[in-house]
Amino acid sequence: MQEFLSVTALNEYIRALMEADPILSGLWVKGEISGFRLYQKSGHMYFTLKEGDSSISAVMFKSRTRFLKFKPEDGMEVLLRASVSVFAREGKYQLYVEEMQPYGTGDLFLYLAKLKAKLQAEGCFDPALKKPVPAMVNKVGIVTSQDGAALRDIMRVIRQRHSNIEVMLVHSSVQGIEAPAELARGIAWLNEYARAEVIIVGRGGGSFEDLMAFNSEEVVRAIYESRIPVISAVGHEVDFTLADLAADLRAATPTQAASLAVPDMEMLENAIAASQHKLMQSIRRKILYQSESLDRLMMKRIWKQPQLMIDRRGEILRNLEKNLLRAGLKMADDKKMQLSLNLTALDALSPLKIMQRGYAVVSKDNRIVREAAAVQIGDQLQVELQDAKLKVEVKDKEKVKRWRM
Repeated sequence: MQEFLSVTALNEYIRALMEADPILSGLWVKGEISGFRLYQKSGHMYFTLKEGDSSISAVMFKSRTRFLKFKPEDGMEVLLRASVSVFAREGKYQLYVEEMQPYGTGDLFLYLAKLKAKLQAEGCFDPALKKPVPAMVNKVGIVTSQDGAALRDIMRVIRQRHSNIEVMLVHSSVQGIEAPAELARGIAWLNEYARAEVIIVGRGGGSFEDLMAFNSEEVVRAIYESRIPVISAVGHEVDFTLADLAADLRAATPTQAASLAVPDMEMLENAIAASQHKLMQSIRRKILYQSESLDRLMMKRIWKQPQLMIDRRGEILRNLEKNLLRAGLKMADDKKMQLSLNLTALDALSPLKIMQRGYAVVSKDNRIVREAAAVQIGDQLQVELQDAKLKVEVKDKEKVKRWRM
């Protein structure tokens, strides 16, 4: 009977051959990442490494991904240290990645430049959208590694400046493949549940690769979307990341971040005490000035001889009363004289005065006759003299011609 191998045995045999090959057990491979997937639950990464029309599947387990200095993405060209073996259950050979790095520092800088331009176009770095850090803070949130020296520096400064402040720490990795997601979740959690008044996000100094988590899109967006002001505290003064550009305030070091976030209560108390002292001095000077003014007033004659002042004012009042009476009498005399003149002029124009000079008033039907045309032969007229009224009948009328000047 012919001998045969099971599928499992065949796959295991091929895997043994590959793992025994010194070339396939430790080699460097360059290619472009495609179909990248990171499983949050397991922490493993799966992707395809491509070059032209050729490709090979690859996996990087969580035990190795935690050493990554950056987040892999589709289209990124990388250099892998890996071994080739067979996944026996499916008979599929693939790369088992031990180490990954961007192919050349220039490529990494190019990637960051593109990411920065993208986020800047979306307004993530817009200075007009920066939120002010409150002057008085009683609750501060911190997102960093609980084991790092940065946290110890921050806490030391905070306790020195404000011993009664409430501090909420959200532990997060600060480097490696999981760091961006953990940092972003920490910022979101403080916004959602802790209601901190200001958030410090940072770590101690490190190499360019060590700070890559703070150049990630997740962290930048988390800072940009935070409703609470965020202070970035990444590394030393020479280090600068995209998180610094997105933050509402950038601190050169974690120590400076704590100083910017938390008020110095001792300094404030001293300032308040100094202001109170100045206020009390100002009040005392005001009281002293008003007391001196009151003393000067009390020394005036009105307080020593009040009756004399009253008598003097009374005399002035009586003089004013006399002057007013004289002015009133004079005004009455003037009005009487004016009235007399008006009556004389009016009397001169009276019809009675005219009739005394020989004139009469002729009327017809109780209407004064002003011209001959209003009278006809036979009309009954009434003639009013100074001392009598006559009724006459018109027998004749003759028009009189008068010369006009």
